[in-house]
Amino acid sequence: MRRILMLSLLVAAACGGPSRGELEVDWTFEGATCFQAGVATIQVDVANEVLSPNQFTCEQASLGANLGVYYVGDYQVTVTGLDLGGHTAYQSTQTLRVDSGKTNTYAVDVTRVASGSASLTWAFDGKNCTDAIVTKVQIFVDPDSGGNGGVDAGTVPCSTMGTNGASVENIAPGTHTFAILAFRTLTDGDHLVYRTHNPPAAFIVVNVITDVFVSAESPP
Repeated sequence: MRRILMLSLLVAAACGGPSRGELEVDWTFEGATCFQAGVATIQVDVANEVLSPNQFTCEQASLGANLGVYYVGDYQVTVTGLDLGGHTAYQSTQTLRVDSGKTNTYAVDVTRVASGSASLTWAFDGKNCTDAIVTKVQIFVDPDSGGNGGVDAGTVPCSTMGTNGASVENIAPGTHTFAILAFRTLTDGDHLVYRTHNPPAAFIVVNVITDVFVSAESPP
Protein backbone atom coordinates (compact mmCIF):
# COMPACT_ATOMS: atom_id res chain seq x y z
CA MET A 1 0.00 0.00 0.00
CA ARG A 2 1.27 3.49 -0.84
CA ARG A 3 0.90 6.06 1.92
CA ILE A 4 0.33 9.65 0.81
CA LEU A 5 1.60 12.40 3.08
CA MET A 6 -1.55 14.41 3.77
CA LEU A 7 0.34 17.47 5.03
CA SER A 8 2.26 17.61 1.78
CA LEU A 9 -0.94 17.36 -0.26
CA LEU A 10 -2.43 20.29 1.62
CA VAL A 11 0.67 22.30 0.79
CA ALA A 12 0.33 21.20 -2.81
CA ALA A 13 -3.23 22.50 -2.99
CA ALA A 14 -2.20 25.88 -1.62
CA CYS A 15 1.08 26.33 -3.46
CA GLY A 16 0.78 24.43 -6.71
CA GLY A 17 2.14 26.22 -9.72
CA PRO A 18 4.37 25.98 -12.77
CA SER A 19 7.56 26.25 -10.66
CA ARG A 20 6.66 23.26 -8.51
CA GLY A 21 6.11 19.54 -8.89
CA GLU A 22 5.32 16.50 -6.80
CA LEU A 23 8.00 13.99 -5.78
CA GLU A 24 7.09 10.34 -5.45
CA VAL A 25 9.50 7.53 -4.55
CA ASP A 26 8.90 3.81 -5.12
CA TRP A 27 11.30 1.50 -3.28
CA THR A 28 12.64 -2.01 -3.31
CA PHE A 29 15.47 -3.49 -1.25
CA GLU A 30 18.00 -5.19 -3.53
CA GLY A 31 15.10 -6.15 -5.73
CA ALA A 32 12.89 -7.42 -2.90
CA THR A 33 9.84 -5.97 -1.18
CA CYS A 34 10.21 -4.69 2.37
CA PHE A 35 8.50 -7.85 3.64
CA GLN A 36 10.86 -10.12 1.70
CA ALA A 37 13.92 -8.13 2.82
CA GLY A 38 12.96 -8.18 6.50
CA VAL A 39 12.53 -4.40 6.60
CA ALA A 40 10.08 -3.33 9.30
CA THR A 41 10.33 0.46 8.92
CA ILE A 42 11.23 2.71 6.01
CA GLN A 43 12.70 6.14 6.75
CA VAL A 44 12.87 8.83 4.09
CA ASP A 45 14.99 11.98 4.40
CA VAL A 46 15.30 14.85 1.95
CA ALA A 47 18.37 17.02 2.49
CA ASN A 48 17.49 20.49 3.84
CA GLU A 49 13.79 19.60 3.97
CA VAL A 50 11.52 18.43 6.80
CA LEU A 51 9.15 15.53 6.16
CA SER A 52 6.33 14.86 8.60
CA PRO A 53 6.15 11.95 9.07
CA ASN A 54 9.38 10.59 7.62
CA GLN A 55 8.99 6.98 8.82
CA PHE A 56 6.53 4.35 7.65
CA THR A 57 5.96 0.75 8.62
CA CYS A 58 6.20 -1.83 5.88
CA GLU A 59 2.44 -2.31 6.18
CA GLN A 60 1.81 1.43 5.68
CA ALA A 61 4.06 1.98 2.68
CA SER A 62 5.31 -1.25 1.19
CA LEU A 63 5.54 0.24 -2.33
CA GLY A 64 6.63 3.82 -1.73
CA ALA A 65 5.35 7.26 -0.79
CA ASN A 66 4.41 10.62 -2.22
CA LEU A 67 6.79 13.07 -0.56
CA GLY A 68 4.81 16.17 -1.45
CA VAL A 69 5.40 19.30 -3.55
CA TYR A 70 8.81 20.90 -4.13
CA TYR A 71 10.27 23.75 -6.15
CA VAL A 72 11.86 22.71 -9.42
CA GLY A 73 15.38 21.46 -8.83
CA ASP A 74 17.52 18.59 -7.63
CA TYR A 75 17.00 16.99 -4.22
CA GLN A 76 19.15 14.51 -2.32
CA VAL A 77 16.86 11.76 -1.03
CA THR A 78 17.97 9.05 1.40
CA VAL A 79 15.88 5.91 1.88
CA THR A 80 16.73 3.76 4.91
CA GLY A 81 15.35 0.32 5.70
CA LEU A 82 15.29 -0.56 9.40
CA ASP A 83 14.92 -4.12 10.63
CA LEU A 84 12.62 -5.26 13.42
CA GLY A 85 15.21 -4.27 16.03
CA GLY A 86 15.52 -0.74 14.63
CA HIS A 87 18.94 -1.35 13.05
CA THR A 88 19.84 0.14 9.67
CA ALA A 89 19.84 -2.83 7.30
CA TYR A 90 19.53 -0.99 3.96
CA GLN A 91 20.35 2.56 2.90
CA SER A 92 20.78 4.47 -0.35
CA THR A 93 21.06 8.15 -1.27
CA GLN A 94 20.18 9.47 -4.71
CA THR A 95 19.78 12.88 -6.29
CA LEU A 96 16.28 13.18 -7.77
CA ARG A 97 15.05 15.87 -10.11
CA VAL A 98 11.70 17.67 -9.63
CA ASP A 99 10.23 19.15 -12.81
CA SER A 100 7.26 21.49 -12.84
CA GLY A 101 3.58 20.67 -13.15
CA LYS A 102 3.86 16.89 -12.82
CA THR A 103 4.30 13.99 -10.44
CA ASN A 104 7.97 13.03 -10.64
CA THR A 105 8.12 9.32 -9.81
CA TYR A 106 11.40 7.49 -9.20
CA ALA A 107 12.16 3.86 -8.46
CA VAL A 108 14.89 3.52 -5.83
CA ASP A 109 16.46 0.13 -5.19
CA VAL A 110 17.98 0.41 -1.73
CA THR A 111 21.20 -1.51 -1.09
CA ARG A 112 22.14 -3.50 1.99
CA VAL A 113 24.59 -1.88 4.39
CA ALA A 114 27.78 -3.66 5.42
CA SER A 115 26.82 -6.49 7.73
CA GLY A 116 28.07 -9.26 9.98
CA SER A 117 26.98 -12.81 10.69
CA ALA A 118 26.19 -15.07 13.61
CA SER A 119 27.34 -18.65 14.04
CA LEU A 120 24.67 -20.32 16.16
CA THR A 121 25.04 -23.49 18.17
CA TRP A 122 22.15 -24.93 20.16
CA ALA A 123 20.98 -27.45 22.72
CA PHE A 124 17.58 -28.69 23.89
CA ASP A 125 17.22 -28.98 27.66
CA GLY A 126 20.97 -29.53 27.52
CA LYS A 127 20.77 -32.31 24.92
CA ASN A 128 22.16 -32.42 21.40
CA CYS A 129 20.09 -32.98 18.26
CA THR A 130 20.39 -36.76 18.34
CA ASP A 131 19.55 -37.21 22.02
CA ALA A 132 16.68 -34.70 21.86
CA ILE A 133 15.41 -36.30 18.63
CA VAL A 134 15.21 -32.92 16.89
CA THR A 135 15.03 -33.00 13.10
CA LYS A 136 14.95 -29.33 12.09
CA VAL A 137 15.29 -25.88 13.64
CA GLN A 138 13.64 -22.58 12.72
CA ILE A 139 15.75 -19.49 13.54
CA PHE A 140 14.44 -16.05 14.54
CA VAL A 141 16.39 -12.82 14.88
CA ASP A 142 15.25 -10.11 17.30
CA PRO A 143 12.37 -11.91 19.04
CA ASP A 144 10.84 -10.39 22.16
CA SER A 145 12.09 -11.17 25.66
CA GLY A 146 9.95 -14.33 25.78
CA GLY A 147 11.27 -15.70 22.50
CA ASN A 148 8.20 -14.79 20.46
CA GLY A 149 8.14 -13.14 17.05
CA GLY A 150 11.20 -11.72 15.34
CA VAL A 151 12.48 -12.01 11.79
CA ASP A 152 12.30 -15.53 10.37
CA ALA A 153 15.87 -16.33 9.31
CA GLY A 154 14.98 -19.73 7.89
CA THR A 155 14.60 -23.40 8.80
CA VAL A 156 17.63 -25.70 8.69
CA PRO A 157 18.52 -29.27 9.62
CA CYS A 158 19.27 -29.55 13.33
CA SER A 159 22.71 -30.99 12.65
CA THR A 160 24.94 -30.43 9.63
CA MET A 161 28.20 -32.39 9.26
CA GLY A 162 28.18 -33.12 12.96
CA THR A 163 27.59 -29.52 14.05
CA ASN A 164 24.47 -28.75 16.09
CA GLY A 165 23.92 -25.26 14.71
CA ALA A 166 23.88 -23.00 11.65
CA SER A 167 24.96 -19.58 10.42
CA VAL A 168 22.82 -16.48 9.91
CA GLU A 169 24.18 -14.04 7.34
CA ASN A 170 23.59 -10.36 6.53
CA ILE A 171 22.78 -9.11 10.02
CA ALA A 172 22.95 -5.35 10.54
CA PRO A 173 25.62 -4.20 13.02
CA GLY A 174 24.49 -3.77 16.63
CA THR A 175 22.97 -5.87 19.39
CA HIS A 176 20.54 -8.59 18.33
CA THR A 177 18.70 -11.41 20.07
CA PHE A 178 18.16 -14.93 18.78
CA ALA A 179 15.58 -17.67 19.32
CA ILE A 180 14.79 -21.06 17.84
CA LEU A 181 11.91 -23.47 17.43
CA ALA A 182 12.83 -27.16 17.31
CA PHE A 183 10.79 -29.74 15.42
CA ARG A 184 10.66 -33.51 15.43
CA THR A 185 9.52 -34.92 12.09
CA LEU A 186 7.17 -37.90 12.40
CA THR A 187 5.06 -39.72 9.85
CA ASP A 188 2.21 -37.23 10.33
CA GLY A 189 4.39 -34.13 10.02
CA ASP A 190 6.54 -31.80 12.13
CA HIS A 191 5.93 -31.56 15.88
CA LEU A 192 7.16 -28.62 17.99
CA VAL A 193 9.21 -30.13 20.82
CA TYR A 194 11.42 -27.27 22.08
CA ARG A 195 11.45 -23.46 21.98
CA THR A 196 13.64 -20.64 23.28
CA HIS A 197 12.26 -19.01 26.41
CA ASN A 198 15.14 -16.60 27.13
CA PRO A 199 16.72 -15.31 23.88
CA PRO A 200 20.44 -14.58 24.18
CA ALA A 201 21.78 -11.23 22.96
CA ALA A 202 24.93 -10.79 20.90
CA PHE A 203 26.74 -7.81 19.40
CA ILE A 204 27.15 -8.07 15.64
CA VAL A 205 30.18 -6.44 14.00
CA VAL A 206 30.64 -5.71 10.29
CA ASN A 207 32.54 -8.47 8.44
CA VAL A 208 32.93 -10.50 11.65
CA ILE A 209 31.39 -13.82 12.68
CA THR A 210 29.87 -13.71 16.18
CA ASP A 211 29.43 -17.02 18.03
CA VAL A 212 26.07 -17.36 19.79
CA PHE A 213 24.76 -20.24 21.89
CA VAL A 214 20.97 -20.61 21.87
CA SER A 215 19.11 -22.80 24.35
CA ALA A 216 15.66 -24.22 23.79
CA GLU A 217 13.39 -25.87 26.34
CA SER A 218 10.14 -27.80 26.30
CA PRO A 219 7.05 -25.68 25.51
CA PRO A 220 5.16 -23.68 26.49
